[in-house]
This record gives sequence, structure tokens and C-alpha cells, in this order.
Amino acid sequence: MMNVVLLLVGMLSPYIGGEGIAPVSAGMTAPVVYATTSLYAPVQQEEQIVGYETLNGIALTDDKEEVIRKLGEPLEVTHDQILGTTDYQYEDMIVGLNNGVTEYVHVKPSAESIQVNDQSILLTNGHISASLGEPYFVAEDGDVYVQNHHAIKVFKDHGGQITGVDLFYDFSE
Repeated sequence: MMNVVLLLVGMLSPYIGGEGIAPVSAGMTAPVVYATTSLYAPVQQEEQIVGYETLNGIALTDDKEEVIRKLGEPLEVTHDQILGTTDYQYEDMIVGLNNGVTEYVHVKPSAESIQVNDQSILLTNGHISASLGEPYFVAEDGDVYVQNHHAIKVFKDHGGQITGVDLFYDFSE
């Protein structure tokens, strides 16, 4: 839309300015108009992702050995007393295991992109909404997308900046 407005303003500029100004006469060239693209233009996605089977290659059915086979040895292993999970911490993500099976996958914003079912998505609000569609639920701390008992939550701060992305089971249905 902005491109059209800029183009029209450029084409009509010789005619704007009052009665004393004559239109472009023969021999004069029309002004050159350079179109720009808005930084906030919606992102086009051919097809929205159906089903959330994996996040960055990790499925909620992966056991400890499968996680290590896919991602290598973790940088650190910690135990979350509240959730009861063993967290395998990698450079840009955490895999939470409960009883040796993946319970959740968390991707940090430092990753700059995520992969859902092998489809790469930049960690921007526009790219995520183009790929995942409308959120199932908008929470105070982010957007929740649900399909087939799997949920992806895009955590956001009060300014709307993405602070992380989680894949987990949706037990509410």
C-alpha cells in the first residue's frame, strides 16, 4: 500500500502546488520515484504448519538417548525441583526430561529461528504468525498455539518482544 501511495505522490507532484504551477511540459522528464518496502509488511507463508510434532528436531516422544543422539552431549544437566524434570541445557535450547522422556522443549531467543516439523521460522512475530496462524489463546506472557494435543507457546515480554518458545503437551482438551 505504501508503494502505491509513494508512486502516486511522485506522479502527481508536478501538478501539486497551486494555480501558478504548470504541469510537466514537453521535453521535461518526470521525477523518478523509488518504492520502498515497509518493515512491518506481513510475511507471506505458502502453507501454515499442521501439527506440532517437533521443535528444533526434538519430539515429545524422544527419550534421553534420542535427545543426545540428535543434539549431542548437553553443556549442562540440571534438576528442576519444582517441575521434577531433568533439564539438558544446550547453547540455544533446553530439553526438559521427566522419567527419561522429553516433557518440553524450550528455545531461547538467542537462536534467532526455530524449526517446527523441519520448517524453519525466524523468531519474529510476523514470521511466527504467518507459519502458525492465529493463536488458540493469547496469554499475558505470550501466544499459545494448539494442535492435536501439542502446544507451542511463544513467550513475550510486555513490549511484545519474543523471549522464548516452548513445545509441550496440551492436557487441557
